[in-house]
Amino acid sequence: MIKRFSAALLLSSALSAQVFATVTIAVPTLSGHFNEQVDGRSAAAIRAVYAECGEKVKFEQFRWGQHWLEFEDNKRFDAVALVWDDAGVSGFPSDSYIHSRNGVAYRADRGFDIKSIDDLEGLRILGFGGATTMFPSLAAAMPKLGSYWEAPPGFATTQALVNGDADAFITDGLIFAIDYMGRATKTGGEYGDDHWPRMKFTALFDANGDRMNFRDQKKRDEFNACLARAQQNGSIAKATEPYVTPYKDIVGDQVPDY
Repeated sequence: MIKRFSAALLLSSALSAQVFATVTIAVPTLSGHFNEQVDGRSAAAIRAVYAECGEKVKFEQFRWGQHWLEFEDNKRFDAVALVWDDAGVSGFPSDSYIHSRNGVAYRADRGFDIKSIDDLEGLRILGFGGATTMFPSLAAAMPKLGSYWEAPPGFATTQALVNGDADAFITDGLIFAIDYMGRATKTGGEYGDDHWPRMKFTALFDANGDRMNFRDQKKRDEFNACLARAQQNGSIAKATEPYVTPYKDIVGDQVPDY
């Protein structure tokens, strides 16, 4: 009887250890993904994936770019998110756990009818650094644009739209909406008032996926298996919905479910 009890206790302990395993992930501070409270669409998606695995997640946050270096230098991190193709991060890349859409943001009261890249003809377009490299169709359209300029880091792109200095801004729709509405609130204004006019977003480019890199291939494979289940049963879409719905006045239904 004692032997049976001991065996059952050991089995229970082993299962508990498996269920309550914690995966430590280095993450950046990035609007829409991991905010200052280490919460956001990416955080919710990753938690939903690991809920399928019966594992817990511990996020440790760093400034953008530093999270890659921390993963490389500190072996206690099991993984790093987000990882972009040009980051040069080592390890084993996962499948994409969410997808985003890039396009153009512009003032709703300007009356633009933008449905494709061709509709940017004659407009003054503001881009981010490297946008024409990332989006070949944008580079091909440049001869027909009214003007094109890539804003340096820290440039007040939203203010350029508000002031009418640019007609449209190349951007990730959800990140733009979060930043724009957040700025309105922080300045004591309200989205849609005279100082913070309503904005629209039109997705123009293919969806791009966000992924993680793992130090261990087995943990990467386990993540991918749980990710496939979470996508199939809709748990990622359900977990991330609260981080999209408040911004639908700008992005509409143009943010992929996962």
